[in-house]
Amino acid sequence: MTEWHPLRSKSSQVTFTTLDREAEKRAKACDSASMPKLDHLTSKDYYEVYEPSDDTYLLIDALLYDAQHSGLIPVGTQDCTDTSSHSSNSSNDCVTVELGCGTGVPTIYLASLWAEHAEKSATRSRPPLHVVTDINPAALRVATQTAKVNGIDSFEAVQCDLASSLLPRFEGNADVVLFNPPYVPTPDDEVGSNGIEASWAGGQHGRRVVDRAIPQIAQLLRRPTGVGYLITVDDNIPEELAALFQEHGLSMVPLMRRKASNEYLSVQKISWTEATTKQV
Repeated sequence: MTEWHPLRSKSSQVTFTTLDREAEKRAKACDSASMPKLDHLTSKDYYEVYEPSDDTYLLIDALLYDAQHSGLIPVGTQDCTDTSSHSSNSSNDCVTVELGCGTGVPTIYLASLWAEHAEKSATRSRPPLHVVTDINPAALRVATQTAKVNGIDSFEAVQCDLASSLLPRFEGNADVVLFNPPYVPTPDDEVGSNGIEASWAGGQHGRRVVDRAIPQIAQLLRRPTGVGYLITVDDNIPEELAALFQEHGLSMVPLMRRKASNEYLSVQKISWTEATTKQV
C-alpha cells in the first residue's frame, strides 16, 4: 500500500534550513553530558544491543541543554507535584517514557538529572517513574542492569513494539518521551526484526517506524507541558515529520544538530502547539 506524505514545500525547507543552523550553533556551544556508568557491559552485550554512539551523545547533550536553559527538570518537577494535572491511573509524580531504549542511556541520564535537581532543591515529591520499551529482550535486560548500576530504582522495562503495551495506562501521563529510532534508510523487508537490526533499519526514507510512532507519542504526552525528543537524519525529511506532528497538535523543531561521519544528526524537540495548549 502506498503511504501518503505531505509534499516538501520550498517555504518549509527554507524554514528548516534556518532552524538547523540555529541548532548547529547550540550543539557547538553546549556543555557535554557525562555518560552513565557502562563498565558492566561487554562486547557480547553490544553484539545483541545497539552500542551508544554519536546519536546517543547528541541526545543526552540536548537533555542537559534543556535542563540548563529551558527548565526541563525544574518545571517538570513543579508540574508533577501538582496532582490536579494527573489522571487517576498515574501512580508517580512524573513519568518519562523511552521508546526503543537499547542500553537505556538517555533515560538513565535523564533520571540522573532529575535526581540531582531533587537533591539540590530538597524536593520531597516521589521520584519519577522511568519507563522504557524495546522489542529486543536483550535490550531490556541491558537497560535494567544499567539502571541498577547507576542507582535508578524507579525503572520499568516493557517488551513491546513502540508504546503498544503502554496505552491506555500512560495515555496523557508522560512528561517526557524519548525516541532514538531506527532512522537509517533500508529496504522495507529489513524492518521489524526483534534483534539488533531493529535498532537501525528504518525502511524507506528511514521512516517506517518513526511514522508509526507519531500518533503514539501524541497519545502519551501530557497536555500542555509534555515534551518529546526525537533523533532524525536529513534522509528522514524532517519537515514532513513536522507536518505529521502538527496534525496531532504538536510542533517539532530542531533543538540540536551535529555532523557525524557522513550525515547530520538532529535532536527534534516536540511540544504542544500554542493553539492546542489553549484548548486545555
